[in-house]
Amino acid sequence: MAVISDTVGTMMTCGFDDRHCEIGLIVGTGTNACYMEQMRNLQLMDGDEGQMCVNTEWGAFGDDGALEDLRTDIDREIDAGSLNPGKQLFEKMISGLYMGELVRLILVKMARKQLLFQGQTTPQLLTSGCFSTNYIYAIESDKLVFVRCSHK
Repeated sequence: MAVISDTVGTMMTCGFDDRHCEIGLIVGTGTNACYMEQMRNLQLMDGDEGQMCVNTEWGAFGDDGALEDLRTDIDREIDAGSLNPGKQLFEKMISGLYMGELVRLILVKMARKQLLFQGQTTPQLLTSGCFSTNYIYAIESDKLVFVRCSHK
């Protein structure tokens, strides 16, 4: 029996076919990375022989304040409205789970500054969570998108 993260599983799957694979990367609903490190470089482990997989859990990067200079008002708004405020800050800045809301907030901000939609908004655009990340892909691929949300 083994328990592994999706990131480690990604690296191991690739490594099955290519023994030179030493990095696993997930950028999807969430984000994380892992890599193979020489044991002699790992201070928390005994022994200097061989390698070990290091799971960075980088989605939580910035939870200690390291990203404060880079976070925007929109990043802070997304974090405040999330299920885990103050946690997984880097993940909230780049992953698919939050991308739709990020775009919605940018569209609202641009409309309010009269830079988009002739300054007009709709109840749907003003509804938190109403703009799915899937809409971004549909727009980019030039497919027609219908947004159906009830106004709160």
